[in-house]
This record gives sequence, structure tokens and C-alpha cells, in this order.
Amino acid sequence: MEKRAEEKEDKVQRLSKAKESGQNIVIDLEFADLMTTSEIHSLVQQIMYCYAVNGRCTSPGHLWLTGMQGGMENQLQRLPGFDKWIIEKESQSYIDALQDQKENLVYLTADSETVLDELDLKKIYIIGGLVDRNRWKGITMKKANEQGIQTAKLPIGSYLKMSSSQVLTVNQVVEILLKFVETKDWKASFFQVIPQRKRGETDSEDLQGVDGEELENEYDQSEKKKQCIEVHSTQ
Repeated sequence: MEKRAEEKEDKVQRLSKAKESGQNIVIDLEFADLMTTSEIHSLVQQIMYCYAVNGRCTSPGHLWLTGMQGGMENQLQRLPGFDKWIIEKESQSYIDALQDQKENLVYLTADSETVLDELDLKKIYIIGGLVDRNRWKGITMKKANEQGIQTAKLPIGSYLKMSSSQVLTVNQVVEILLKFVETKDWKASFFQVIPQRKRGETDSEDLQGVDGEELENEYDQSEKKKQCIEVHSTQ
């Protein structure tokens, strides 16, 4: 019990410090009205995974949830312990919540022509929270262009050949960014996070049906475990 308490305190300290000096990563939840209840639930599971992964990092990121309203907010609020999460929770859009930092906003989207070579602590990287089902191609790029903010894509093609679409889940993108903060190595980050099935091999594991506490335990047991739901986010 004492060790558990010490680990929890250490996690709190690391996440609190990240709010001051960690890499800013935003999950844009403004697409909730385009998703079904079950799709919102799937995205909520991915957000739980993001928080669990971040809490294990020696140098965690400063995570944001923006545009948290309606059914999305309701499902998040029902998560055990969500009120104690050390994460920014904004009902406003990122444009409004971070209006004084607009020049530093970078929407990560596979449709961008700009390749992200390095992470910049001054930048705020945005990931689109949308369970795609191939219905909403190009929507995040269109949104960023309309808002006049920068876009970029992860340099996946420079390091590996994807067996299918380069669209990854929200938790995969967040974990890749966190791995890169730790390793400064894109190749290592991609190979540690992207499932084998997306590299032409079979990988049927997923995280569906896992609640918050179980999710933490699953991560302890297998850092490789990933959701198989396609999410319109970034590369």
C-alpha cells in the first residue's frame, strides 16, 4: 500500500509539472455531433488510454480536452475518477481557449503537405477526436485551413510502409508523440506504437470494453495493447 501511494504521488507530481513545462497536446472533441453514441464511447476509451499512457511517462505531456460538451462530456464525466484527472478540460474550442496562442497551434492531419520533423515545446499539437469509419475524409485539414492555423503530418512514410491507411487512433498518435519526446527517434516511436497489422502483419488485439481502472492494469501488463477502431487523427 505504501509503495502504491508513493507511485501515485510521483505520478501527480510529474503530471503537475507537465502543466508548466510539458509538450502541449490537444484532443479536439468538437466532432461529437458527427458520431453515434457507441462511437463516442469508443473515443472515450481511447482518451482513457491516452491519460493512462501519459501518467506512465517520465516526461509526460500537458494534455488538453477541448470542445468537451454534450454527449461527449456526459460520457467523460461518468468515468470513475475523471474529476481528479490532471488534464485540461475545456468546454470551449481550442481556438477560443488558446486564442492568445493561435500562431503556435498545429493541427496534425495526414492530409497536410508539411512533414513534422521535430516537436517544438512552444507549439500546441492538435489531434482530431473523430471515429472516422471512412466517412469524414479531409475534415480536419479543411477545419484547420478555415481557421488559418498550421498543419503537419507525422513522418511515417519516411520510416515504414503502412499496409493500409495511415490514419491512426487518437491514443496511437498521442503515444507516438510522447515516445518521441522521450526518445527523439521517430522510427523507434512508430515501431513501438503502430500495431503489426498496420505494418502488414496480423494483430487483432484491442482495448474495447475496458474501464478506467482496468485500463491502467492493462497498460501495466502490455504496453503494446491498442484499440483497433479507426479514428480520424494524424500521422
